[in-house]
Parts: sequence; C-alpha cells; structure tokens
Amino acid sequence: MIFKNLWRRKTRTLLTILGVAIGVAAVVALGAMAEGFINAYTTILTSSGADVIVTQSDAADIILSAVDETVAPQLAVIPGVKQVSGVVVSMITTPEVPYFVVFGLEPNTFGMAHYKIVEGQPLARERQTLIGKTAARIFKKRVGDYFRIQEVAFRIVGVYETGQGVEDMGAVISLKDAQEIFKKPRQVTYYQIKTTRPEMTETAIKEIERRFPKLAASRSANFMDEQTETTLLRAMGWFIGILAVIGGGLGMMNTMLMSVFERTREIGVLRALGWRRGRVLQMILGEALLLCFVGGVVGAIIGAVLVLALNQLPALVGMFDNALSPALFAQGMIIALLLGVAGGLYPAWRAAQLQPVEAMRYEGASQNAKVQNPQSPISNLGGLAIRNLLRQRTRTLLAMLAIGVGVGLVFLFNGIAEGFVEQMGALGSASGDLTIAEAKASDLSLAAIDDKVGKWTATLPAVQQVSGMLFGITSVAGTPYFFVIGIEPTSYAMRHYAITEGERLRSPREILLGKIAAKNLKKKVGDTLTLAGSSYRIVGIYETGTSYEDAGGVISLAEAQRLFKKPNQVSFYFVKLKDPSQAEAVKQAIEARWSQVSVSRSTEFINKTNDMQSFRAMANALSFLSIFVGGVGIMNAMLMSVYERTREIGTLRALGWRRRRVVGMILREALALGLAGGITGILCGMGLAALLAQEPTMGAYLKPAYTLPVFLQAIVVALVLGSIGALYPAWRAANLSPIEALRYE
Repeated sequence: MIFKNLWRRKTRTLLTILGVAIGVAAVVALGAMAEGFINAYTTILTSSGADVIVTQSDAADIILSAVDETVAPQLAVIPGVKQVSGVVVSMITTPEVPYFVVFGLEPNTFGMAHYKIVEGQPLARERQTLIGKTAARIFKKRVGDYFRIQEVAFRIVGVYETGQGVEDMGAVISLKDAQEIFKKPRQVTYYQIKTTRPEMTETAIKEIERRFPKLAASRSANFMDEQTETTLLRAMGWFIGILAVIGGGLGMMNTMLMSVFERTREIGVLRALGWRRGRVLQMILGEALLLCFVGGVVGAIIGAVLVLALNQLPALVGMFDNALSPALFAQGMIIALLLGVAGGLYPAWRAAQLQPVEAMRYEGASQNAKVQNPQSPISNLGGLAIRNLLRQRTRTLLAMLAIGVGVGLVFLFNGIAEGFVEQMGALGSASGDLTIAEAKASDLSLAAIDDKVGKWTATLPAVQQVSGMLFGITSVAGTPYFFVIGIEPTSYAMRHYAITEGERLRSPREILLGKIAAKNLKKKVGDTLTLAGSSYRIVGIYETGTSYEDAGGVISLAEAQRLFKKPNQVSFYFVKLKDPSQAEAVKQAIEARWSQVSVSRSTEFINKTNDMQSFRAMANALSFLSIFVGGVGIMNAMLMSVYERTREIGTLRALGWRRRRVVGMILREALALGLAGGITGILCGMGLAALLAQEPTMGAYLKPAYTLPVFLQAIVVALVLGSIGALYPAWRAANLSPIEALRYE
C-alpha cells in the first residue's frame, strides 16, 4: 500500500526523490573531496615506502614546513633509522591547471626509486625533470621537450608512472633545483625515514622528538589524521552537505504533508474501518522512509558519478583517487533515512490525529477555495499570487525554507569572498598605490619575491617608498592557525597598524598583537608569545578594523624572514608613488624588468590571485547546487498547488482566462515564493556568518562583506529558482482543459 500511495503521484514522488538525492549527492561528493585531499597527501607521504615523516612541529600545513639540511646527518645516526631522504614539495600554477605539484628529491635516495620510468631515463643532473604520465598527456609533452617551472626551463628526460593519480599529475626535479626554484636554501619540506624494522618505528619517533623539540615525527600512514586541516576539511564538507540535505528534506516534508491533506478523506475511511492511529502513523512514516531510501540510493549514485567525473578534469586529476568508500556511502544513506524520520514525523502525527467523522467530511482546499474575479483589482496587482501562497501557509513556509538554505549558502560564500577582497584591499590601499606579487604563485602562503625586486623598484623616480611584507602562518598555544605579518618598522605600510595600547616595534624579539588575537589568547602588553620555538615580548596592541590582521601579530621583516626560513624574500611589495597618476607607467616598467612578478593597483590585486579565483569557483559551484535544490523545492510546491487547485483553474479558464494569463499567475506565485525564500536565505546566511565568526580557529578570517552585489546575486539566484520551478507547473496548469478540470475530484 505504501508503494501504491507514492505511485499515485509519480511526478511529485520523482521530484521529492530528486530533492533528497541532490542533498545526499552533496554529502557524498563533498565528503569524497575532503577524503580525496587527505588521501592525496597520504599517498605522497607513504608511496616511497617511508615509515616516518619528520616536519617542522608548528607548521600550519606540511607544504609550509621548513627543516634545515643540517638535521639529516643527525637523523641518520638515530637507533632504528635505516635511510633518510629529504623532500621539497611545492605547487605552481600553469595555464592548464591551477595547482601542479612539483617534488624535489636527491636522485640516489630511496624516495626516487618509487618513480618508475616508462619512457626515457632517470634524472642525471640539474635542470632536468621527470614528468608524470598523466601530466605528459594533458600538457602534450614528451621526452626531449622543455617544461617551465617558475619561469625556469627544465628538459624532460623521462616520463614516470606510480599508479597514484596525484603523483602522475606532477613532476620531479632534483632537490638542489627545487631548493633554488622555490627559494628554500639548504632546507627541505620534510624528511622521509625508513626504519631497520617495523617494530623500531615508534622508538625512532620518540627519539627524534626528544632530540629535536622543534620537529614533529609521526608514522607516514597516520600523518594526515593528526593534522588540524583534516578535521576542518571534513567539517566543512559535512557542514555544506548537511545544509543541502536539509533543503531536500524540507521538500520531502512538504510532499508528505500535502499528501496527508490530499488524502484526508481516505485516511478518515481507513480510521472508520478500524485502523488505529499507530497503523496510520506507520503508513505515512513508511512512505517518507521509502522516499528517502530511494533518494539516498539515487543520491549516492549521483555523488559517485560526480566525483568520478571531477577526477577526469585536468585541474583535479588524481585528487579523488580512492576517495569513495563504503563508509562514505553508508553515511549518506544514514543521513537520508534520518531525514525520512525527521521529515515524516509531523505529517505522520497529523494524519494519526485525524478524527474519522471530520476527515470523511473534508472537501479539500480546491473545493473550498473562492474563485477570484478575473477583473478584480487584487488580481491585476498580483495580490492573487500572494493570496494563493497564503492559502497553504505550511507548504509555503517549508518551500521558503528550502529555497533559503540554498540561497543562504550562496550569500554566505560570496559574502566571505567579498569580505576577503575588501580586507586585502584595505591593507593594500593603506600601504601603497601598487602591489607587486609573484606572477604564478599557486597560493598566497607560498608567494616568494626576491628582495632585489624591491630594491630596484625603490630606485624608480616616480616611487616614494617601497614596503616589503612577508606573510606567514604558524601554530601557537590556543590556535592552530596564527597569522604573522613581517614588515619593516619604519616603512610606510606600518602606518596601517594603529597602536591602541603600548608602543611600536623597536627590536627583533618584539611583537605587536592584534586586538582580536590579544582577546582570544588572553595576552596583554608585557606578556610573551612563543612562535616556532622563539619567544617574543608583546610591546603593543594594534587595531586595523580588518579581522584577519587583528587576529594575528606583526614582527619585523628581518625577524619574519628568519622565523619562516625565507631569507631575502617577501610575499608582496607595496609601492607608494609620488604621483598616483604615474601608476600605469611604473607598473609597465616593473613588469618589463621582472618577468616573474605581476603588478596591480593595491585595491584590486587580490582578485587576480589563484586563491581568490579558486574560492569564487567553489562559490559558483555552490550556486549551481543551490539552484538545483531550491528549483526542485519550488517545482514540487507549485506542482502540488496546481494539483490542489485543478477545479479552480478550470473555473478561471471557463470564465475567460487565457493560457498565458494562467501561466502568468503561476509564474508570479513562484517568483513571490522565490523572493520570500531569497530574503529568508539572506537572513540565514547572515546567521551562519555570525556563527562562523565565533569559531576560534578560523572565525576571524571568515568575516563577510555585505555589499550590494552580494545582496543582488542572492536575490537573482532566488528569482531564477522561482522561474525554473514554475516552468513545468505553469505549463501543466495552462494546458488543463476547462471541462476536465471542473470534473476533477
């Protein structure tokens, strides 16, 4: 009987299943993305056969780790250690892919043996590279060609294959070349260690951490499980996925509730025939569970197909290898079934409470509705659409919430993107007229510009002052991500940091602490703060009004270069001009002299970075997902409205309404519903942003900016949802035959 009840309304059942499926697909796909990222890192760390990974202890990310070469001989003599291999790992940006991984290894170490040569020969000297089989195919390269890494041409001497997607979409160069190209003099990202016997691994780890307090050692297979970013990635995937599921669940609850309204007389007959309340409740709840089970299965299939398709894109090849697991599918199904219980409880309870006599007298909304005079002013002014929506307030409210969830995500992520642009723009405009950035930095945290660029720029006649700035991320007690800014205390850019308490920097081992950081870390002037094993005295508290800066600290540029092991390097240069009208001429002069940098106006440079382009791409993908979830929700609600008002629409057609006018009525209702959902979504987005701001780890870095374009985009998405959701219901309503509609029961 449960199956028969659902089969009665095939279109509505299909839309409900699709709504649930999209939510479950989001959980599976986003979970797979997080797991894929974790697996990719784990693959890199374990594929060589290493037992132990040694990194900088307080590095916020392994790719930001920097360990001195002098450590290698000392590691080699630790009991249980068989072999030691240093590795430099970094990323570059190419026209084909935004993130391309490059490995730097010594040719004669055990780590290099992992890369099986399928064409050509192994590395023999500097300025040679091995390229992965997948990368060779995508870049259309072969042995003998040249491949550019950070503007340096490397001759391809071999093509390798490891069977691991993220490695086969990368390149290998010598350790010395990697240190030079990525500006890591006499440093490695991490050390791989092979132990003499498996049982010696734990002993070696303990001895390494005892001898080197500033280093962290862990089993290679467990390394990513111990990282904070792993938790954050999984949490973000769950956060977005659950919101998508809630959107589908609201649509499912709407369907079941309307099903109860529609079958009120039928339920009354069943109650009169002896069905107890528990049996009615089981029937409605069973329908909800079946809908969600089928939706879960369909969603899991869609999510898997989506992940497999994404893994074929050049920019993401290898990132989702082995990311789909039985546990991930089980999570999706459990969520779907819980959704069925949550979404079906209220409709089931309402059905069980129906009294047999009253239920059998029920005539339905379409029979009781008053037909609006087609010439009434309320019809001409669009009031009819509002009245029709208010006729079934519960359905309208649930549809609004379903739309609001999707629009809220769009609003939230676009707001965060604009907030970051606004904050970085504020820093740039306060520090100079132009910003010099590394042209092909794949990530802001990896940007590195030689100080020769700044010294040369300072000699230009139109330049008043050049301020170098180094950004670093480290861990401190109380937060795994602490933003450190290195800047010359006497530079023009230092004016941006308004001291509210204490004094300015005077010596290397002093630090200015942002107002938010001081509050979160419970620090005051005169206290000390430990960064990367070095203690700094807090001499002042500053406030800029920019949350990510106020959640960090400022030290001298030279000290930051020492602390983050980036001698003679900066992340950006801010250029103050004598005459701002000379900006274009100065820009052209710098870019003509230094091909490895790009110059832009300080208020605009963040939009050109790879980080921001990737973030906006993610926001656009979420917009697309929201349109699906919200569109299905509106279509479901409007289709139920059309079914419910079949006789009413037939009456309007008999009174002279043309098809176009019926379509207009349904479209206006859907647009009004979309607009109301958009406003709800904006409020939801603001609420989510306020909650994220309270998160102690990353909250200060996720401050949104509620600009007019952000509001407009949310409203446009909501109206697009209304238009899409109205298409089929409007077409069906317009094609109802007046005679058949008037006979509809």
